[in-house]
Amino acid sequence: MAQLWQRLSVGASKRFSLGVAMMVVVGMLVLYYVKESSWNAAPSLRWKWLNEKSLNHVPYFLNKWNANRTTPSPPNVNTSKKIDELGFSPMTYAQQLSFFLEPGGNFSVGDILRIVISAKDKEGNVTTNIGDYFRASIFNLKTKCGAVGIITDHQNGTYTATFRLLWAGEVSIKVKLVHPRQAVDVIERTDREHPVDKIMFVKRYLIGKVKIDTKCNADPTVFNSTAPVCNYSDPHAGARWYCEKAANISCNTSGYHGRLSTIASVKLMKDGEEKLFSKGMNGMKKSISGSPSKISVTPGLDPLANRPRCIPGLPNPQISGFYHEGVWNSLVCHNRHFSNQSEWRTCLRGKTLHFMGDSTIRQWYEHFVKILNLTDSTLTDAVHQTGPLLARDTVNNITVKDRSHGPPLRCAWTRTFHLQYVANVIDEIEGGPNDVVGFTLWAHFTSYAVDIYRERMEAIRAAIQRLHQRSPDTLVVIKSANTRMGNELIAGDWLAHQLDLLMREILKE
Repeated sequence: MAQLWQRLSVGASKRFSLGVAMMVVVGMLVLYYVKESSWNAAPSLRWKWLNEKSLNHVPYFLNKWNANRTTPSPPNVNTSKKIDELGFSPMTYAQQLSFFLEPGGNFSVGDILRIVISAKDKEGNVTTNIGDYFRASIFNLKTKCGAVGIITDHQNGTYTATFRLLWAGEVSIKVKLVHPRQAVDVIERTDREHPVDKIMFVKRYLIGKVKIDTKCNADPTVFNSTAPVCNYSDPHAGARWYCEKAANISCNTSGYHGRLSTIASVKLMKDGEEKLFSKGMNGMKKSISGSPSKISVTPGLDPLANRPRCIPGLPNPQISGFYHEGVWNSLVCHNRHFSNQSEWRTCLRGKTLHFMGDSTIRQWYEHFVKILNLTDSTLTDAVHQTGPLLARDTVNNITVKDRSHGPPLRCAWTRTFHLQYVANVIDEIEGGPNDVVGFTLWAHFTSYAVDIYRERMEAIRAAIQRLHQRSPDTLVVIKSANTRMGNELIAGDWLAHQLDLLMREILKE
């Protein structure tokens, strides 16, 4: 629920952003050990969303972080002033929102800061809107410092954003309404009603100069056809995938994977629902006024003192670190920072890095190639967007690999035999102290029912278990989801946030 520190990460140069990402990779290196458990074949697909009780039910884990903490007393709430009864306008509601913190008091590094968020009508009554999606952050642009806050929904129209103050000096507070609850309802409804058909994929065959396209997806019923179907599903990898069979062409024939079409957003919505989103179906992401918007923080306890070395099994709190002078610092363990090429090479000498997933981890591959001046020797029939990619430093024996995960994958035309599921790729890695496995799965799964994602992640969890059983000292790095711009019904931040929560739950140990 917390806003990633967009003012710094978006406004910074590409080199700075990727550099910070690399510091997280090599510096923080969060290793997840998973419990002993067997993975069985995927159960029947259940088209449902995470919050099963109702559209307005807030999942338990959204309030878990500070459930036992004392929060400021919310303003008096007139429960008769429910937002829907007043006639809802998202912009009017956003203008009614504001935040405040308790007056008085001095702040020092290490203190907890809490602010209350609510909307009031003209009479000063708090209007009740449960389930809004906010992001909150604290930052100092001059010193390039920033951290996120945790949002708690009190189920009465008020919300609390909780921060840990982590640096001395000026601290600015920013709160954004990403979606009102009514927009979240539309996103969840369209996900239930269109669990697999928001995006249709295609397998293309080239027979001489003739192109033959067949539809592909995770559920063959969306083809609305009586034609035979090729089953490319892989229960071992937690993957469901089907394509229409082309006439006189074997299912085993290689082809090209691509995207056929996307359902227009207007077709997914009911009358009037489009007003809940900004132009291009983006989130509202409206900044909220508040007082004070800045505070002064005096020196206090050093948040980076007495951190343990980074080892497997450490807890991963929601506020796991912060930026200071443009550098990421972990609050979990003593992460290392690298300032030049020589330090990177020393750390990575003799290592093989296996990256797999979407473009947000391919950027790590690209950054390593750049800062280490590696020789890229990509296969001639592979495309850079999906790989497989390979780069080496033969002098220091450093190897970096990258490949995209299997379908669903929104990408340029890619040879189907190059697409492998992550669980299967992990199973092919021998492992050992010189192997690092890094993966991410989320960006291409936001347009699908959550069960499809769950099955894929559970298979990956089992593959990590097998890897650690044969090579316990293999390092595994899991990249979580990040914010993005795009169509909120298909690839938006709310959907990515839900998958990220599920990923953390599945891989938490």
